[in-house]
Amino acid sequence: MNTKKHTLELAISFSGGKDSCALLAYICETYPDVKKHIIFADTGWEHDDVEEWCQSIAAKFGQTVNVVKSDTKDYLSMVESRGMFPSAKYRQCTSDLKRGPIHKWIRNNCGTRVVQAIGIRAEESVARSKQSPLKRNKTLTNSKRTVYDWFPIFDWTEEEVKQYLADRDIPLHPVYKYLPRFSCQVCIFNTPKELQAIRRNNPNAFYKIADLEKRIGHTMNPKGTVTELANSALKGSSINLAR
Repeated sequence: MNTKKHTLELAISFSGGKDSCALLAYICETYPDVKKHIIFADTGWEHDDVEEWCQSIAAKFGQTVNVVKSDTKDYLSMVESRGMFPSAKYRQCTSDLKRGPIHKWIRNNCGTRVVQAIGIRAEESVARSKQSPLKRNKTLTNSKRTVYDWFPIFDWTEEEVKQYLADRDIPLHPVYKYLPRFSCQVCIFNTPKELQAIRRNNPNAFYKIADLEKRIGHTMNPKGTVTELANSALKGSSINLAR
């Protein structure tokens, strides 16, 4: 008898950022006996040490991280082949490089009863606040497998997240010293002030995007190039980044 088919499993989406670290800690403490799979999606545009960082955090709870990635592309090659960057409306970086590989891993490695835990919080945006913190995943659910998406820290505030981590001596990644979000090295949602901080602290990544914008003739944000936006922060300009 294959007991795997009858065992509830938790598939934890893990990035190494503050929310996913709090999510991981909460689940490991609250559900110690439930089988867990920690999954990190590598877009090819992560911070240099992020995989080692994720493994070090997971090790605090006796866990290891499963690293997944697209078989055909990474972030920079995807942008170049398409001739354009993702946008807030069309986020191929999420669908193709994160959600797709994670879903593939779940299909290939999990049983028939799966809860996918994700560190989404309502406070992050209006759009996220309107989501349901527990819902059936229609893409992964079929006649043989039932999968739910669950946001365990949905109602937590940012301060609650930070305090939860501090109480457990779980550090924040060094990127938080100059950015409020732990995302890709340069993200479509970065503000001019954040782009200026990236140019100062991670110039290699900044200029890769600046060069890519010139090469494909498309900017990461329609309001201007990353260089123009970063410069505007120095000048104290106010730019609406809505796409």
